[in-house]
Amino acid sequence: MYLLHRQQEQKRPIIIQIFSEIENVPKDRYLQSNVTIDGFSLTADLALSSKQKEKGLSVKEKLKENEAMLFVFEKPGKHSFWMKDMKFPIDIIWLDSNGKIVHIEENLEPCSLVFACPSYTPNTDSQYVLETVAGFIPRHNVSVGTDVDLN
Repeated sequence: MYLLHRQQEQKRPIIIQIFSEIENVPKDRYLQSNVTIDGFSLTADLALSSKQKEKGLSVKEKLKENEAMLFVFEKPGKHSFWMKDMKFPIDIIWLDSNGKIVHIEENLEPCSLVFACPSYTPNTDSQYVLETVAGFIPRHNVSVGTDVDLN
């Protein structure tokens, strides 16, 4: 399990040596981290490399309530996502560099046709994007402004 650490004085999530570790991880494996939202703990696969970010959850057949994928970007930006090659619906949660939720999209269905596959983009910058099982957002009362613990 790989840990994302929090600077105490700024309460800003930072990643310690994570991008230098990418090359040491086998291509078919993901590092993992714990993510906590309002007391509920998730085990998140970390999408760190370009290839992992491109594939996302399309490599899985299903997702459990306590599983997720966390996309970690080196810099904040308006990171777009789509549902290409997905096998099940999901919720997507965008987080700023401090772990605060800045945008959410609920119950996104897989694309049936690539040319008709919409992309989802927040209006504000994010540094992390968390994909969860569909329905997670309402079941756990997740909303914009909620703090997420990336530990």
